[in-house]
Amino acid sequence: MANKAQKNQDASDFVISFVASPEKGDRRSRRTDMLLQESLVQLLQKKNLRDITVSELTENADLSRTTFYLHYDNIDQLYNQLEANLYQQFVKILSANTDNSHPVQHVAYAEDGTSTIPIIASVCRTIEGNPLLAATIVNNPNSQLLQRIYSAGYDSLIENLLSQYPDLPKYKIDYYYSFLVNGIVGMIETWLLRNQEEDVEEFIELLTDYTLTHLQHLEKQLKQEDQ
Repeated sequence: MANKAQKNQDASDFVISFVASPEKGDRRSRRTDMLLQESLVQLLQKKNLRDITVSELTENADLSRTTFYLHYDNIDQLYNQLEANLYQQFVKILSANTDNSHPVQHVAYAEDGTSTIPIIASVCRTIEGNPLLAATIVNNPNSQLLQRIYSAGYDSLIENLLSQYPDLPKYKIDYYYSFLVNGIVGMIETWLLRNQEEDVEEFIELLTDYTLTHLQHLEKQLKQEDQ
């Protein structure tokens, strides 16, 4: 189980909010941009991105189609901006709540010996605390948000493993990282599709156990090849 310090961490540490794009200019334009993003996420709770129309979006936001096209060319462009904003906020949250020197590798240990991977815990708690965010991931099959979050640690993972095992072929690390990241993302997506039926702390423990099992297997293989 997660330790008490983790469980009692302030929920505000994991809050995602809508952020207007800086290039949108004046206050009115930024406000409109935020309304469009909010409207899109609300609709994503009900249907897939590809099924959302500009007319439906603007009606939900109480804006005109003309206003929409002053800001974006199409729905996909709006979604891409939304995802970019979400990613930047995720980065800030992870930086504040994890040791991001080696994100996927970094394991923390509680006083009782329980192990956890901070980046996994932070991502899960952020999603659990922001149900609208979950909709943007589940209802857009082309979403790259989770992949971008976990792939951010690729360079540091390569550097760390190659420093420990200089003779290890890089392609093996590439395959391993792809397997690990896609496994983590797949489990989170399944958790969301199950309407987060499992408590977030239970899910973090499950995902951490699975991930550590693969990390330990890789470590064992690397040691064998290094002998």
